Amino acid sequence: MSLNKPDSNTSLLHTGNNLGSPCEPVFARKKQALITVAVLTALNIPAAMAERFDDAPPALQLPSLEIIGEAPTQLEHIPGSAFVIDKTTLDRQGPLSNKDALRTVPGIHIVDEDVLGRRINIGIRGLDPRRSTRTQLLEDGAPIQLAPYGDPSNHYLPSSKRVDHIEVLKGSGQIMYGPQTVGGAINFVSAPIPEEFAGSISAAGGNNGYYDTHLRMGGTIDNVGLSLDYIRQEADGNRSGQHQEVDDLALKSLIKFNDRHRLMLKGTLTHEDADMGEAGITRAMYRNNPRTNFLRNDTFEVRRYSGQALYEFDVSDSMQFSTNIYGNHMFRESIRQANDSSSMNNCTVRGEAISADVAPSCGNEQRPRTYNVFGIEPKLVFTHNLFGVQSETTTGIRGHFEWADRDRYVGNDGPRDTSQGTGPNNHGRNRHQDNSLDTQAMSFFAQNRFFLGDFTVTPGIRVEHYEQENTNHINKASESYSRTEALPGIGATYNGIDNVTLFAGIHRGFAPARIDDVLDPESGVLRQVNPEMSLNYEAGVRTSPIPGISAELTYFRIDFEDQIVNQIEVDEDLWINAGESVHQGMETAFRLDSDKLFGTEYNYYLTTSYTYTDAYFDSNVASAAIVKDSRLPYTPEHLVNANIGVETPWGLDLRFGIQGVSEQFSDIENTVDEDEDGQKGIIPGYTTYNVSANYQVIKDVNIFMNGYNLSNKKYIASRIDGIHPGQGFQMMGGVRWSF
Repeated sequence: MSLNKPDSNTSLLHTGNNLGSPCEPVFARKKQALITVAVLTALNIPAAMAERFDDAPPALQLPSLEIIGEAPTQLEHIPGSAFVIDKTTLDRQGPLSNKDALRTVPGIHIVDEDVLGRRINIGIRGLDPRRSTRTQLLEDGAPIQLAPYGDPSNHYLPSSKRVDHIEVLKGSGQIMYGPQTVGGAINFVSAPIPEEFAGSISAAGGNNGYYDTHLRMGGTIDNVGLSLDYIRQEADGNRSGQHQEVDDLALKSLIKFNDRHRLMLKGTLTHEDADMGEAGITRAMYRNNPRTNFLRNDTFEVRRYSGQALYEFDVSDSMQFSTNIYGNHMFRESIRQANDSSSMNNCTVRGEAISADVAPSCGNEQRPRTYNVFGIEPKLVFTHNLFGVQSETTTGIRGHFEWADRDRYVGNDGPRDTSQGTGPNNHGRNRHQDNSLDTQAMSFFAQNRFFLGDFTVTPGIRVEHYEQENTNHINKASESYSRTEALPGIGATYNGIDNVTLFAGIHRGFAPARIDDVLDPESGVLRQVNPEMSLNYEAGVRTSPIPGISAELTYFRIDFEDQIVNQIEVDEDLWINAGESVHQGMETAFRLDSDKLFGTEYNYYLTTSYTYTDAYFDSNVASAAIVKDSRLPYTPEHLVNANIGVETPWGLDLRFGIQGVSEQFSDIENTVDEDEDGQKGIIPGYTTYNVSANYQVIKDVNIFMNGYNLSNKKYIASRIDGIHPGQGFQMMGGVRWSF
């Protein structure tokens, strides 16, 4: 992990991180107006600039998808905590999934759910980790959550096999990349297209049904580059009878029309078929066998297709215009015998096997959901001395549209009506939910970076306006919602001390309202809570005092006005506004390399990260049984990640690591004793150990090995919908040939 000097290919979040998708007739006029404004802006600004600067010399390429920037000095001016997990680190660690790489970043808490990390649960600085709903997730600057405004859950993550590096940004700078602007933004950057034809083939296998293959190839002819990545992965789950299969295809092209005009095109296809549901197990089941699974016919299916086009125009040496257009279609469906550990009224009561085929008489549910997203974001970056001070200005707008259709079919107690078809498909019968949530959003953002000698001062603002319509197509009931928020922020850095950067910032945080799966009995549409608003503070230091040592120390505080938390009630899983809360703590990161520090032939290295988080309710909410000063759920007080390793001059990199998570509460009442369903009670702390090795046999051939949870520690990862065990012992190894 790079603390101070990102890899030369680094490109974080410099374009807006947005999802968008068109809206239905009720929003037709406003949608058309928004699209018209965005498209005209995208088309007219570069044309006007081209005329004005037609005789300008060839431009320097400005990285339009960056937050941290390519130059090492860029980090000196970022007023907040910033980390890059670079390509070298990813290649050496060879993580099984991105969740294993992200655990090395301070402030990040990841809750295990599946081995391949497809449904990753990330919480930053004590924020709710469930489905990463409070973390801005991007791939090459484009948002990847289902629907960032309407349903910001995550059921997709690019495979670590085709990620070049990962960027993590926290602090006031994140207001440029909404709508989530509280905890931080994570950008997964794909591999660049090689200038000459090149590629690689890798294959790996391991215990627990693990298997993966990866083909990468690409090259550039004249001014056109093209690359392809295909990945096939399989793995068993954390419980018996679970299995995942993933196919991932990515095509990327870069067209350089001339020295000033570039167009990047990218398309991805992801198919996942998983034999697993979301219900956990009871206390008795876990004690009898932590890996038990009575819901062996639960399934989960994902079909995702995405496209992105990024146009860059270097207007002059000091000005760049870009337009980022992105969209995706995602279908996900679960077939489940039970929703949680308390409702496993399955067919074994009648002596029948649990199966989707008997869903109508065993209470099975089928939840198909479709999400469509579209967005367009023109942006202008330029340097100037307009205020008599050397400055860099970034400004842009974004039109963002999304449609979400959520259905739910529930089996009944009677025999199946054969006129409705045969097989496990329940579509068209016993429809309990048919809701659509349509969103249109317009965002404006601007930031100016003033370079004042050793100081850099960066004020900025983001304005979010969005409108939603939630329709229940069963009873024709609907509700509309509109919100406008101005989100200012300011940060500063000081570089007057050699090899030291001091930084501080304050900004307004915002997270869109969360909707439930439960219909409001009064309105007949999905329940919706108020958006979260916060005031965020941050101050810290990053330093490389001598070659071979780098470190960062950050203090943070988040004051929430209307925290959103999960409240478990009988037969319902509800999200509520829980009043005021506070998240505060410290983050530290440290790296030592002996070759640079002592001049050793072998590089013995040490990396550590530690996070202390104090997250508590700051008000009483009688209706929700919330008591002031009680701790927020799923916010462990201590997180530790440490790695020691050695890099040899003859091609071997060997690393041993430790991951520690302290105990945490699972509910807002801070229940200590475990209940029978396993959904409430303390989640005990745990420590796991891992190892990795990478050896370059000959110039173009590498062999690698990774081991996770070496002691096969049995621990509880989550109590959401019942007990979910953490990942067990996993060993995998493989070979990669580069050509």
